[in-house]
Amino acid sequence: MFRRQITVLVFGGLLAVLMPADTGRAASLSDPTRPPQRFIAPVASAPVVPQSWQLGSILIAPQRRVAVINGQPLSVGDQVSGAKVIAIESDRVRLRQGSRDFVLDLLPQRPTVTAVAEQE
Repeated sequence: MFRRQITVLVFGGLLAVLMPADTGRAASLSDPTRPPQRFIAPVASAPVVPQSWQLGSILIAPQRRVAVINGQPLSVGDQVSGAKVIAIESDRVRLRQGSRDFVLDLLPQRPTVTAVAEQE
């Protein structure tokens, strides 16, 4: 009798391990630690900035200044994705697209784009 109970427990455990989990029910559960949607929704007042520029690195030497944007080495006056490079500094690059100026900041983790000003 005891041997039969052990056998049933072992096979029951194997079945529980080998059966696929019910992913449909688990997917419908909400995360209790997730903040409410109003705190993670995008802010409508934030300026719309083109996301087509990725500043990879900046090289400043006595004879030249080069910024690598979208994998391309660029100098002042060069064009990238519809914008003109107007300045290369040690920690940022200024771009002009139409009448708007943008700054690509070179941060330790990830470059960002910030709208600076509109020219008339």
